[in-house]
Amino acid sequence: MAKKSNCIHIQDIPKKYFPRNTKAKECLKEMIRMMNTLVYTNKQVQHGAQICIFNIKSIHTRNGFVPHPPDVFDALVNFVYHYENYCFRAYCFREKMLLFLNEILPLNYNGNDINIKNVINHPFIKQAKLLSTIKKFETNKNLKKIIEERNTLTHKLYYNINFDHYLRPQNRPIKKSKKEFKEWCEDWKNEISNRAELTNIFTHAIFSINHDMAPKIIKFRDFFKSFKNTGKK
Repeated sequence: MAKKSNCIHIQDIPKKYFPRNTKAKECLKEMIRMMNTLVYTNKQVQHGAQICIFNIKSIHTRNGFVPHPPDVFDALVNFVYHYENYCFRAYCFREKMLLFLNEILPLNYNGNDINIKNVINHPFIKQAKLLSTIKKFETNKNLKKIIEERNTLTHKLYYNINFDHYLRPQNRPIKKSKKEFKEWCEDWKNEISNRAELTNIFTHAIFSINHDMAPKIIKFRDFFKSFKNTGKK
């Protein structure tokens, strides 16, 4: 007989674990909505990336297809749009997750105090064994990169004269030899594929976080309730 799975996700947390007079349920709905949006947006990123990669490869290879320059740049604009959209939504997901944890544990932070630094340092996070889960956004270089990209996009990217909106590498070939041009196109292609890989990694990570958080929250809430009941005696 097959062993029963203990797998549980945040959307499966029973109602009894949600503290009264909090916005935990509303925050959870927003967190789940952002997860679904990230999955959809990542699909757009991956699809757009493949079109860009094919076009760029076709510039310097004889595969029977010669891309029209405006089409190449239109595809890049489409990819950059979805990539930027993903970065903004990834940051939003992290913030919604912090709001959810603040309400369901509860951490009792308010307003701007609900931030990654305070949440990580709260004793409940450590007691619930959620510290390593939350710290992934600070310690995992790929997750951190997506958050940093969002901050760059928001605060300074478009004011940086060295930024190319088509993601072309800065080291453009001077002599324009076939070898140099091919290498430059490969670097350009890598600019696209590396960013697409980041959104894929982030998307897989949020499902891992979802899977990891739910049983720990349930276990902590059981302990929290038991502790409160003991204190009343």
